[in-house]
Amino acid sequence: MKKKYVVFGVDRFGAAVARTLEKGGSQVIAVDIDPVKIQQIAEDVSYAMTADVLDPEAIEGLGLKNIDGAVITMVDHMEASIVSAMTCVDRHFPYILARAKNEVHGRILEKIGVDRIVYPEQEMGTRVGKFMDDRDFMDWIELSPEYSLVEVRVPEEWIGKTLTQLNLRRTCCFNVVGLKDEDGIIVTPDPDMPLTANLMMYIIGHNADLEKIKQ
Repeated sequence: MKKKYVVFGVDRFGAAVARTLEKGGSQVIAVDIDPVKIQQIAEDVSYAMTADVLDPEAIEGLGLKNIDGAVITMVDHMEASIVSAMTCVDRHFPYILARAKNEVHGRILEKIGVDRIVYPEQEMGTRVGKFMDDRDFMDWIELSPEYSLVEVRVPEEWIGKTLTQLNLRRTCCFNVVGLKDEDGIIVTPDPDMPLTANLMMYIIGHNADLEKIKQ
């Protein structure tokens, strides 16, 4: 049975989330007060509805039943974001993710009962900063305040060695969860395959340990 999600707010961020969920096989209900945005996404999701989330009757008219999760993307209209969160909590949606503009906004959403708060601008700033600081880091995604997933070129001193020889879990306290070459991502890399300069590595670990890669 397909999962059903509702996405409140279909700006560029919300539209990307909605399209990704729909392409992944879920049913998506996209909701926005702007009819132009709804028209733009209508063909890409299961349901696209124009509604003002501040209007209780409009929310009732959406028929939000059997929802598996909600995504709230509005950051420039904090009242709409908060009311949407309250609507989701009142309806006991199993999982609620909301985008926050700042820490104050995030704390309010957390108090309401939102399960996950994301700060896209802050997270993107971190990723860009890491890339600019060291070009060997192609991406840096924070999984929590202390742990991250990084995409990094194979360090020069690791070239020609195998994962078995490096034993990075013991020597560096992080885990290699995948490799990428010109053919795509290798989810279960051969631990006895020598690493080459053209490979990218996906590594999960504590931020302090990951920083040591570039030293």
